[in-house]
Amino acid sequence: MSLRRFLTGCLLSCTALAASAQVCTNQGMRTAAQAQQAVARGNAAEARALLQRAYEECQVSATVLRKIAAVYEEMGDSAQASLFRRQADRFGTPFTLEHEPASPGPGGNSQIEDKSFVREKWALVVGISHFKNPAMNLRFAAKDATDFAAMLTDPKIGRFRNDPQHVKLITDEKATVEGIRTAINEIARDARKEDLVVMYFSSHGTSAGSDVASDEGKSGYIVAYNTDPQNLYATAFPMDELKRVVDTRFKAGRIVAFMDTCYSGGFHGPGGSPGGKALQLGVSTDSIARMAQGKGRVVIASSRDSEQSWESDSYQNSYFTHFLIQAMAKASGTLTVTQIFTELQRSVPKAVLTEKKAAQNPVMSPEGRSIDIVLGTATD
Repeated sequence: MSLRRFLTGCLLSCTALAASAQVCTNQGMRTAAQAQQAVARGNAAEARALLQRAYEECQVSATVLRKIAAVYEEMGDSAQASLFRRQADRFGTPFTLEHEPASPGPGGNSQIEDKSFVREKWALVVGISHFKNPAMNLRFAAKDATDFAAMLTDPKIGRFRNDPQHVKLITDEKATVEGIRTAINEIARDARKEDLVVMYFSSHGTSAGSDVASDEGKSGYIVAYNTDPQNLYATAFPMDELKRVVDTRFKAGRIVAFMDTCYSGGFHGPGGSPGGKALQLGVSTDSIARMAQGKGRVVIASSRDSEQSWESDSYQNSYFTHFLIQAMAKASGTLTVTQIFTELQRSVPKAVLTEKKAAQNPVMSPEGRSIDIVLGTATD
C-alpha cells in the first residue's frame, strides 16, 4: 500500500478508529456496572457471568480490568480481584477506582518496568526499498514499513490512532534525512511524558567503522533515500543523533525502537549476499546499547552486528519484520515487549538457518530485564 493510499484511507476512517478504544472501555464498564448491581441483589452467579462478559468485551482497558477487580473484591473473591488488578497493571489507567490501591507517591518506581497510564501513542515508521542510488535498492523494506504501520493502526492489535499525525509512515523518496528529522520534530512537539513512542527503521545500516571521523567522533548511520555511501556524514542519519533525539527531544516516558537495519553485506562489498541488508558493516551492538540507555527505553535490532539481516521471498518481507508482525498479532496485541522479543528469538534464527543457511539472531537492549511495555495497550 502506498503512502498516498494510506493517507486517503486515514481520511475516511481515522475518526472511527480513534474512538474504538473508548467504545471498548465504555461497553466493558457498563457491563461491569451491571455485575455490581447483581452483587447488590445477592445474585453472585449472574455477577460472575457479567464480569466474564465485561472482560471479553474489553480485555485491554485497565479501566475495565480494575472495575472488574473492584466488583470481585465486593464479592469477597480476593483471588480474582488480585488477578484482574495484576492484569490491569500491564496496561495502566488514568482513573482511580474504589478499592484500588493508592498510586505510588514521589520517589516510587519510574523505571522501564512501570505499568502506569499511557495517555497517547505515536510512531515513526521508515522503510526504503528504492534509493536515489539504485545500486542500493532493497526488495521489501518499504513494504516492511507499510505492513508494520498497518499492524500498529489495526484497532484489534496495535490500537494506535489511524492518522498521519500519530503514525508517520515514510517510505522511499520521502525518507530523506530532512524528511526523517521533520517527522521526529513533529513527534517531539506532540508527545508528552505519559506517552509511548515507537520508532521503526527498515533500511541499510553502517557501522562506526565506516565513518571517516576520528575514533572519538565515529558513528553508525541509518541509510536514507539520498545517502551517498562516500559521504555518510552529510547524507545519512547518524545513530548518535538518534540517541540524542531519544535523550533530549522526546519527552515520552516510554520509547521502543525496532531497527531492521543491522549488518548488511549486499552493497558491492566483499561477502555481500543477495537478499541481505546494508552497505558493508551493520549498526553496532554498542550503538544500540547507547541508544537504549536510560529509563523507559528499549531497542530491538534485527541481528547482531556481525550478522546479516535477510529478506525473504516467501514472506515478501524481511524475516525480522515478518515475525515481528506475527508476534504483535498474538494475544490481540497484548504481548509485552519482552514477550515479543522472545518470539523473535525463537522464530527468526530458525527460519533464516533453514532457508538461507545463515545465522541471524535478534538482540534487545537493555538485556536481562523484563520489559512490560505493551504496544497494543488501549489509550483510555
